[in-house]
Amino acid sequence: MSDLSANINSNIEYGKDQYEEGKELLRLHKVRERDPQLIKDAKKRFMKVHGELFCEACGINFEKVYGERGRGFIEGHHKKPVSEMKVGETTKVEEIGMLCSNCHRMIHRIPMISIDELKKSLKLMYTIVEEMTQ
Repeated sequence: MSDLSANINSNIEYGKDQYEEGKELLRLHKVRERDPQLIKDAKKRFMKVHGELFCEACGINFEKVYGERGRGFIEGHHKKPVSEMKVGETTKVEEIGMLCSNCHRMIHRIPMISIDELKKSLKLMYTIVEEMTQ
């Protein structure tokens, strides 16, 4: 074991080794409805424009990576958060971005960022990694 991993492991405080899960709980939540047809139509439009589905931030194409299992797999991202919409407000198909689940989660972390901001961050990271490997 390296000195670093030994040091990290010595600082870990372990809790129990078993945790009870699966308890049934009834919750009442107020949620804002989304129209599932919007995402389906946004995917169709994206396919028509680009010829394939891919993450607009990192570029992953799940069909190319996972084959048939990945066909059609991508998440639709509301560029304007649904939480900021007024009741009855509409969303245009072109206001939905295509993101992989990792990029989608990163965009929604507080403070929320745009697809372009995440893309810039990824380009910077790729540049740093490329420089380190040369």
